[in-house]
Amino acid sequence: MNSGNKAPQIIAGLSAAGGAFCVGTALGWSSPAAPRLIDEEQYFPISTSQWSWIASIVTVGCAISCIPIGYFMNKFGRKRTMMWLVVPFLIGWGLIIWAQNFTMMLIGRIFLGIAGGGFCISAPQYSAEIAEKEIRGSLGTAFQLLIALGILFVYVIGAYMSVFAMNIVCGICPIIFAIIFVFMPESPVYLMIKNQEYEARKSLVWLRGKEYDPSDEIEELKLNLSDEMEAKVPFSVAIKERSSIIALVIGIGLLYFQQMCMINAILFYSTTIFGAAGVGLSADMSTIIIGAMQFVSSAGGSFFVDRVGRRVLLLGSIFIMTLTLFALGAFFYIKSVDEEAAESLGWLPLTSLCIYILAYPCGYGGVPWLVVSEVAPKKLKAFCGPIIGFYAWGFAFLITLTFTNITELFGTGPTFWIFAGGSVVGVFFTYFVVPETKGRTLAEIEYSLNKKAYAD
Repeated sequence: MNSGNKAPQIIAGLSAAGGAFCVGTALGWSSPAAPRLIDEEQYFPISTSQWSWIASIVTVGCAISCIPIGYFMNKFGRKRTMMWLVVPFLIGWGLIIWAQNFTMMLIGRIFLGIAGGGFCISAPQYSAEIAEKEIRGSLGTAFQLLIALGILFVYVIGAYMSVFAMNIVCGICPIIFAIIFVFMPESPVYLMIKNQEYEARKSLVWLRGKEYDPSDEIEELKLNLSDEMEAKVPFSVAIKERSSIIALVIGIGLLYFQQMCMINAILFYSTTIFGAAGVGLSADMSTIIIGAMQFVSSAGGSFFVDRVGRRVLLLGSIFIMTLTLFALGAFFYIKSVDEEAAESLGWLPLTSLCIYILAYPCGYGGVPWLVVSEVAPKKLKAFCGPIIGFYAWGFAFLITLTFTNITELFGTGPTFWIFAGGSVVGVFFTYFVVPETKGRTLAEIEYSLNKKAYAD
């Protein structure tokens, strides 16, 4: 099969990942907004318990959209679905910009979550379907990278803008995405599913260059789609197979411990955490440093996935994060009993969180979703992503919602220790349950799951 021009594919993939940038702004927004809305009351009085709901409810929206998004992508196409996701983004930011009360802001955050959850499934699938295998992995990591960039962006503007101005800037981002993405082609895979071979050829020529002959790739798509149609069975049948059950246990477990590591709680409340820590740098500046570290780590994390293996990265990542959570807990405990002793350890929160943020993207940030895509049996692939995505965002909601309540009940230090203890369980889960998938074909992985043959 002849090779095409990679530049148009990169442009289309990065354009789709522009939706991830918008997701990042929604996820990172609550960190710089929290002290200004709670302490300075830039909008209207908001209590700490109300803020817990405002910060965490976005994940409920994400969970809601995980289930129907697959239907919309198959019914209306990948491109059209992503274009329509701009609408809940604009509704959400509109409600937040002109919020007059707690309810308006809460509903606005739900709409942001609906758009964000939809993008988390549709954009990676679009990128995977338009790219040649040589750059598919790189384009796949662009989504996580653009989320990190969006988080860093909102951290920076949040440090120097009022909440109202920050909301307007964030609301403009989905409009910019739509203006750029409207010129991109539809996925050739979707067009072939709809028997639009002529349109699929046009899409491939756009993506591969005018000199590209798409005939061989069209035939390959026909063959792959034929195999998928043969493998398609009802969920009630697919879930009875041993490999399907184990795949769901692995996927749900990985995403549970991803949230148990407190990533969303730290992203949502990082400014508050630094403010409570009383480090030498301002809380805003410390948060920006954390956002920059996450972006850099996301950019470099994909380099190791196919070199050292998935399981090694997962184990190293969760082990390091567990240690940093224990260290953070120790600092806040010392601060609660001896302020003077804590002042000499002012470097510890920033250092611990920097190490944490470096470890997260390299392992438990993106690798769980990669493992899920590899261990999901062919018969379960249509169901696996939405089911695990729903659980993942559900876990994120519970942890971000209860973080403030647990902190008020037990104190900041013990709260970090509680989650660190949960992460210790995650270390054992990763070691004993998660198989290594590096260097294995999908057929080999499915066979090993059926036989419980996890040994390399």
